[in-house]
Amino acid sequence: MLKDIAVGSCVHMLSQMDDKALDEFWRETSAGKYPIVDFQGNLGYSLLNEDGISFVRNDFTSQNEQFELVFGDIFLPDTVQEFLFNNKVMLLMVYRKGTQNLLLSELRVDVKFMLDLPRGQYFFFIFLLDAGAKSLLSSTVHAIGFPSRMHLNSPELETFYLKHPADIWEFVDPSPIEIKRGGPFYINLIMVNIEQIPGCSLLFSELLQEDESTLSL
Repeated sequence: MLKDIAVGSCVHMLSQMDDKALDEFWRETSAGKYPIVDFQGNLGYSLLNEDGISFVRNDFTSQNEQFELVFGDIFLPDTVQEFLFNNKVMLLMVYRKGTQNLLLSELRVDVKFMLDLPRGQYFFFIFLLDAGAKSLLSSTVHAIGFPSRMHLNSPELETFYLKHPADIWEFVDPSPIEIKRGGPFYINLIMVNIEQIPGCSLLFSELLQEDESTLSL
């Protein structure tokens, strides 16, 4: 299942990052500071603006590129909401296709987010993990968020999901999203309980073993 959506390939990149950078990121996450880290190990922090939107600052890429603003929203079905109040952390992973541009950021639950990205094709994922784990790669995965095929504020989506929870995959779009001239762009992600993902490991570190064949995508 995951080999078709490149989750394992993106997580694999984390295993190639500097251990000290990942450890510092995880410590700051446990402290509730909403950190951001990139593939080179640069550490930053997201901000909550006056509109109540979490701004995931992307200060690490070349300033010579053209950037577009991207807004994100998350759909949390009942099967995922039950995990939110038991020492969990929600992480956003953004990977630029064909590069080593990777951004990992802690998200605030039930808060929309925005970030500015250089133009290109991107994979977006969200992970709901145990905050009490000793390290990021040793944490347990409870849910994974995937880009949606439609706008998540639609009442029809919530109504359909309540009646047909097993058909959540009908709303997932595994394709990379092209961020091009003409933004802003709006990305909607659906959180899927790990038990609804066939053959998916519960350990974050083992996701990188799902499939590494998509690393060249």
